[in-house]
Amino acid sequence: MLRLRLLNTVAPAYFFTATAVTFALYFVFFIPTIFQPPGIMIHTIIFLYLMLNALGNYAMTIWFPSETVSDSTLPLCPVDCPDRVDAHYLRNDRHFCKLCKKVILKRDHHCFFTGNCIGNNNMRYFVMFCIYTSSTCLYSLVLGVAYLTVEYSISFENPLTFLTLL
Repeated sequence: MLRLRLLNTVAPAYFFTATAVTFALYFVFFIPTIFQPPGIMIHTIIFLYLMLNALGNYAMTIWFPSETVSDSTLPLCPVDCPDRVDAHYLRNDRHFCKLCKKVILKRDHHCFFTGNCIGNNNMRYFVMFCIYTSSTCLYSLVLGVAYLTVEYSISFENPLTFLTLL
């Protein structure tokens, strides 16, 4: 349990570090190397739009934690129950999170990247965070391949070209 609580602390720091590294790669290497002045502005705006939306929805997921049902609502089974399946806590869309020690309304899962439960109050922000993060990763992959093509004069016509990069 201590390892899981430590992961709740380390994972957001990892995410912000990865974001800072991606940000630096974009503005120091990828965009200035690949594009000429008119294209730099367009790709900078696209990247900033994706990145700021991903970070904004991440922050909203953390700042608006899931709704906690009143403390008088207790799990149906004691905590030391031999049945380790969480399904016996379900009742009227309520779920008891062992990590948060709270009863969450419409709980989906406990997210270690945000350090809290994803439920009724922050599901929209979490879904949008996942969409914008995936879009940013895909855009980074495309620009990374374009950077390798321009910088090292590599042609990606042959699918095995990626193996030569290893």
